[in-house]
Amino acid sequence: MVDYRVRRARVDDSAQIAEIHIAAWTAAYRGIMADTVLDSLDIDRQRAEWSRNLSAEENPMSTLVAVQTDGSPSADDRVLGFGGVCPPRDTAEVLDRLPEATGLGQLASINLHPEAFGTGAGALLLHALEGELRALGYGRAYLMVAEGNGRAMRFYAKHGWHRTEITHVFDGVSPAVPERMFTIDLG
Repeated sequence: MVDYRVRRARVDDSAQIAEIHIAAWTAAYRGIMADTVLDSLDIDRQRAEWSRNLSAEENPMSTLVAVQTDGSPSADDRVLGFGGVCPPRDTAEVLDRLPEATGLGQLASINLHPEAFGTGAGALLLHALEGELRALGYGRAYLMVAEGNGRAMRFYAKHGWHRTEITHVFDGVSPAVPERMFTIDLG
């Protein structure tokens, strides 16, 4: 029997997370981000970056993984997706447009391997990340999603996140990508 669960990410998950990161971005952002950005994603660089991030003692990101297991205690978990939460990382220019920013955390990332789309693993991971935000003391949260990523927008809306009129431009890639803010009350 196949089962899904969520647990804290470990350094030894770095290789699987790197593969998922690239597969998820390639599936979600083709046609939204430049092909040169997506085609230049490098598995070795991603693996090293994830290993460094997950082993850092001072890391503001709390990272969880959704795993598939056959239920046996000795089974190696197959990571299907990952996500992270943290204090807000966006500029005051973005956050000041919210009616209230007190008690606000950020769902910084959630990525699922395309093979796991529609399995329920993504919803399980999202709800665990919301629980992690609550455990960290946040009463509200926001996330940014690339304009044009309709699949993600429908997913968040289905799970109670609210689309706002707040946008900004993610300039971590070239050309830059416009993003839309979604929020949720975690109470």
